[in-house]
Amino acid sequence: MKRGIIFLVVVFSLFFSSCEKEDYTKPVEVSFEFTMESLQHNESSKLGSFTIDKGILIVQTFEFDGRRDQGDDYYFTSEFSTPLRAELHNQYTNQNVSFDIPQGIYNRIEINLSLGDGNENALCLEGSFRRGSFDEVPIIFEYAFQEQVRITARNKQDSEQIVLSTDNPVKATIRIHVPNLFQLVNMNMIINAEMVQENGVDVIKINNENNNSIFNLIATKLDNSIQVVFE
Repeated sequence: MKRGIIFLVVVFSLFFSSCEKEDYTKPVEVSFEFTMESLQHNESSKLGSFTIDKGILIVQTFEFDGRRDQGDDYYFTSEFSTPLRAELHNQYTNQNVSFDIPQGIYNRIEINLSLGDGNENALCLEGSFRRGSFDEVPIIFEYAFQEQVRITARNKQDSEQIVLSTDNPVKATIRIHVPNLFQLVNMNMIINAEMVQENGVDVIKINNENNNSIFNLIATKLDNSIQVVFE
């Protein structure tokens, strides 16, 4: 009789263990959107103001690395058949970005983006500069290098622990934080920046060839200016 009871306990234990394991393999559809936080830089003096409020990001591959205590860690990499083109200012992408990811409590999620494809700037930001009552001068920042950027995702409460459940739809936002990106750039740098002519119009170009000192200040902040927030 005791052997029979022990056998039933073992069977039920294995059954519930199997069910519990299966729960951590149930997929949750996670959709990713791309956006930006614009920069509005205004001086109290008559120096002027500049804004950065438009941007395009090019992504070649998307990598997910999730760590959890219950259930296996989950990793995948996805290469887009054609590069993902994200218009950050209006949250438009040329293709849907969503993945089935096993539900569970993730203690850490890292997103690795391969930026650029060799044909188009990995990141292009646009805005304008106004000095006093003068006409506006376009500002264009171009990052042409192919780059690997690894971001630690957070939840809305700014914690690294992220819960994915089949009970709730999940959306994650990948955001370029422009104020942080331009944190080391002051108004005097913009005022004294060299201009180039494009189609007969003066433009402040900031890239590896024009205004290189400003470009380097911005480029060093790139890794720390991309956020991933799960809502």
